[in-house]
Amino acid sequence: MEQAHHLHQCAHCAGTGTCSTGNAGESCAVCVKKNELSKGQYAGLACGTCGGLGKTDTITYRMAHRTQPVLAIIMVMLSLALVFIFGLAKSPYFHEVMAFCTTLIGGVIGYYFSSKGTGEIKG
Repeated sequence: MEQAHHLHQCAHCAGTGTCSTGNAGESCAVCVKKNELSKGQYAGLACGTCGGLGKTDTITYRMAHRTQPVLAIIMVMLSLALVFIFGLAKSPYFHEVMAFCTTLIGGVIGYYFSSKGTGEIKG
């Protein structure tokens, strides 16, 4: 299995996956809340920062690899909505909007489903 280079040891749990940063080695209040438990003293809860994996990715990596797909989805949905609205309104500009939106949608789909794009989907 390929090693993920963007993952780093979780600083909150020291890579163990179990929170022990509270008083006397118990789980901290943040991890108690993240595990959806009532306030109290718990020991051995899964780390709320890394989800119990012991490894986490940086905020920069998350933003770089999640922002583009979210923007692409928003663009496609807005384009489909524009085509739908202009079609229902029987606008004289429907053909221009259709040509623009289908080109935009085709570009987004081509980028994410081509094997050369950075948004490569691996099975």
